[in-house]
Amino acid sequence: MCAGKFPLKAPTLATDKDIINYLYYMYYIAKFYQQESNRLHSIVIKKVVGETTYVSAIGYGGGGVFEEFCGKFYWDEAEEGLVGLFSSFHDPDEWENRSFEYDIIDEPFELISENDKKIINQMTEEIWDKYLKYDEESGVRYIRHDFLEKMEGDYLFSKDWDIDVVDLISNNFWGLSLTFDW
Repeated sequence: MCAGKFPLKAPTLATDKDIINYLYYMYYIAKFYQQESNRLHSIVIKKVVGETTYVSAIGYGGGGVFEEFCGKFYWDEAEEGLVGLFSSFHDPDEWENRSFEYDIIDEPFELISENDKKIINQMTEEIWDKYLKYDEESGVRYIRHDFLEKMEGDYLFSKDWDIDVVDLISNNFWGLSLTFDW
């Protein structure tokens, strides 16, 4: 993974205002193609704050179960490579895994900083407020109409979407029933 795909170093943010001001945003949404036309298969959103890339996602893991993912990725000068800290559910208090490039190298259970937690929570809220709705009675996750009508085929992504993000996350760290090989 080259430095051009992900930011180079972690930011230092002082306030919520700083978090909001430094967001760069992309999304990817996929639906089930053989079932109801608006049922979610997976959604991945990516935000860049300073020089750190944050990812939050929900996706079908198989067997009727949806999986969650959240993490942050940054270029580490000392290690000369892409470092990731991530967890397999939203709103964790600790990062469950640490990665270097494409490999999980540690399970540090490192506490999440207050700023990281705010960013991840913002992203998770945005997934539900903007993109998805959940039917409590049926347990089904639906794509909101605004995005569904923009879909051509089974997926939709922002114009500036970085395909490498979905590939890196789904094929290396997050076990979905669908991987993305471009």
